[in-house]
Amino acid sequence: MQSPCTSVDNRQKRKAVTNSEAFQNLIAMESLLRRKAYKNTTINTDESFFDDSDMKSEYYLVIVYDKISNIPLLSARHYFYKSLIAKFLKGDHPLEPALTYLDEKFNLDAYSDGSVFLADRLSGNISSSIYRQHRNRIFSLYYSEIVNKNKNCTLLLMARKEKRDKQLSMYLNMGFVLIGSIMHKGKVHSIILRNLN
Repeated sequence: MQSPCTSVDNRQKRKAVTNSEAFQNLIAMESLLRRKAYKNTTINTDESFFDDSDMKSEYYLVIVYDKISNIPLLSARHYFYKSLIAKFLKGDHPLEPALTYLDEKFNLDAYSDGSVFLADRLSGNISSSIYRQHRNRIFSLYYSEIVNKNKNCTLLLMARKEKRDKQLSMYLNMGFVLIGSIMHKGKVHSIILRNLN
């Protein structure tokens, strides 16, 4: 995806690198999916949460969708823009967070450009019967796409704190490492990391 641009009606418009009608339709449907997925969330959101206007460089939007109906089932974005990653890793506080990896302070600057990325805005289409019936397969397709396209990179995720931390447990079972937690958009998030090698 390219950085969003301002349209004639002064709204942010997301732009695919390949500008076909099929891609534009899928991107528009992903936007609706993201709004639906975060409709009842307790995290503080603004319009940039849905239109990606916070992206100041190219980024990636992965969408797992049903090819017959063209309906998105799962989506997330990811980006390698380190200054934006650093901003999100600080969360709601201006101070640098206490993140630790391999018994040392986590240092984003120790990673070369293009070798570390953050994935966020994971949105599942829980109202879809296809999603509910094939959830594990859909997540598997998503993660295999991420791994195949980003070999030898480091993936950072922010997992929202839950009562029983079911989501965090799932990620830890997948080989992610907990490096700390932050307050992000008014909600505690665990910061996790995985090397994709």
